[in-house]
Amino acid sequence: MLRASFVTAIRAFSNRNMSIFTQCLNPLTGVASWEEKDQYYDYHQEVARSAFADMLHDHERNEKYYIALKAAIEKKHQAGEEANVLDIGTGTGLLSMMAAKCGADTITACEAFKPMANCAAQIIKENGFEDRIKLIRKRSTKMIVGEGGDMPKRANILVTEVFDTELIGEGALSTFRHAHEVLLEEDSIVVPHRGTVWAQVVESTKVCAWNRVKPIKNGEMLVDAPPTIQACSGAAAVHDMQLSRLPRDAFVPLLPAQPIFRFDWSGKKPLLNNEKVSLLTQPIASGTAHAIFMWWDLNMDTDNQVLLSCAPVWEHPDVPDDMKKDATSLKKMTDTIPWRDHWMQAVYYLPEEVPITYGVEVNVIGYHDEYSFWFKLLNGPLNEIPDCQRPECNCWAHIAYSRTRIGQLNDTVRNQRYLQALRRKITPNSVCLCVSDGCLLALAIARLGAKVFLLEQNFLSRRTMEMFVQTNGLSDRVKIVESVDGLPEASEIDFIFGEPYFLSSIVPWENLRFWYLASRYPSSIARLPVAATIKAAAVEFKDLQKIRAPLGACEGFDLSSFDRLIQASSEKSDNPVEAQPLWEYPCKALSSSFDIIKLDLTRNVNFDERKRITGEIPILDSGCCNGVTIWVDWQLDSDLSISCGPIEEIVPGERISWDPYTRQGVHLFRKVFNVTKGSTLSWSFTFVPQSGEVEFEFDVLTND
Repeated sequence: MLRASFVTAIRAFSNRNMSIFTQCLNPLTGVASWEEKDQYYDYHQEVARSAFADMLHDHERNEKYYIALKAAIEKKHQAGEEANVLDIGTGTGLLSMMAAKCGADTITACEAFKPMANCAAQIIKENGFEDRIKLIRKRSTKMIVGEGGDMPKRANILVTEVFDTELIGEGALSTFRHAHEVLLEEDSIVVPHRGTVWAQVVESTKVCAWNRVKPIKNGEMLVDAPPTIQACSGAAAVHDMQLSRLPRDAFVPLLPAQPIFRFDWSGKKPLLNNEKVSLLTQPIASGTAHAIFMWWDLNMDTDNQVLLSCAPVWEHPDVPDDMKKDATSLKKMTDTIPWRDHWMQAVYYLPEEVPITYGVEVNVIGYHDEYSFWFKLLNGPLNEIPDCQRPECNCWAHIAYSRTRIGQLNDTVRNQRYLQALRRKITPNSVCLCVSDGCLLALAIARLGAKVFLLEQNFLSRRTMEMFVQTNGLSDRVKIVESVDGLPEASEIDFIFGEPYFLSSIVPWENLRFWYLASRYPSSIARLPVAATIKAAAVEFKDLQKIRAPLGACEGFDLSSFDRLIQASSEKSDNPVEAQPLWEYPCKALSSSFDIIKLDLTRNVNFDERKRITGEIPILDSGCCNGVTIWVDWQLDSDLSISCGPIEEIVPGERISWDPYTRQGVHLFRKVFNVTKGSTLSWSFTFVPQSGEVEFEFDVLTND
């Protein structure tokens, strides 16, 4: 069952056992209900969300921590000192066990998340290090040093991994600073030793499309964007992205990639919560600066011999320079650099677009507080670095809509198909009802002469659309309706339209909310889209499966207890199908695409009908079947359709090209199947219209 849950939950006694009742909003029916859950549901949900198996699958990360830790322990021993290791945020205990294997004299590991601390204790015991590693179940900032404390004396080696996509977003600055002040000796070795943040200024209308809503044009201005939205710098939160998957022709570097912030984790230099720096740089091309790409690397050891880089492929130190200049070679090399979902690259949108001229120096100004970075560009040299507040949305649109949705609103091809279909239906005398959240195409209909009722139940989306209506002078043609109770009577409208898109929808088929709303009216009223087909394909993911794949052994250590902990909680709290932006996660098709169900949206929902459909589809290419992708195709009329899945025909054995402006559904198998031609994917689909329940089941039958 796929449900979007509210945060609200209450506890009640049921059959002498404690249970949790969680209020869930069904995204199809729009009805909220209370569901009884296992008494430990919130615990299992928290444990499942803490899964970081993809990080532990990162062999390069593990190996370089191992090498640097071994070097630190040997250096202390060569100096005639004990090697007393402190592991902050031990997680599974992996780094502590590495320290034990490398001959550390004492090891103290701390972990504040109790379920993970308990798991670490079990793993440490199972691997035979129970007498070597002391586990402290608290935050490092709460640890006490001294007789009777958590550590009898300060450590002289610190190993920790407290980094995220922004490097400092998990509180690295305060963690390292406190460790040096309270937990470490003066000449301690820290693994990693240093961190460097890199910045690259780029021009990219494709990337910019995820940040700013652009006007809709069709030979003429149909929908203009309010000045407040055009001038807004965007959401404050960083846009994390697998930049190596961004097509190389989708952006132009205007300035060379360069280090802009350096953090010395060793304690030799102070770690400041607030800094600002400027780099006077010679451009490598002329253009308009839209954004800054950011990534970071770590010098793992004191001799700077071990580098862990998160750079995208075109700047990665392990990619030869001659290959970086060749698009074909670069595409091949993309698969050779380590994949990480725990540390991606980031996009920072500039507060305003800045023209860059080759030959005219530009100042790249970087700022950071305790947790975040932001940037500004100024042409020419500076006498003083200006202050700049962290950009934040002041136009409401970036709060109302996700970046994926903003990209969708700016998708020219998608908009033109809708407009083409709508022009066939709309006349100046049309009275339309639009049931979609934040639908600018509804305003385009009004511009074409129709009168429009626009259902906007979400306050933020409604406020944003009011701005668009006012900017485009459409107040006399567009009436915004705040709730379903205020919808017009059937006699008042002659056409129902939707993109469909709803803020409450997570996976694509939840946008069938359009069908439910349209079914409030007689089916004799014309509708667009006219049909929805839920489609799927069996695939082999190159990397995405690692977010759920069991570890078993990791760098020679048995972590199966971690697998059991995460899997047990995931089965009790996770949906079997999740939403992912698959353009960032390569996969090879093992089957053709196939239809699960085609729904006729011109007929009203039959609430008395329960659909259960089963089927089989042949596997047409050999590989490792680790998942199934699911999406929806929307039929606008007899010959126009929109897909929120592949943008090209699926060819078994080839990689699938996915729409970058929607998220697709993904079912990851807990068991991986090695398949050949002749294997079969079996599936079943259950749909209960009355409750809005949707369930998928998949299995693979191999030739074995």
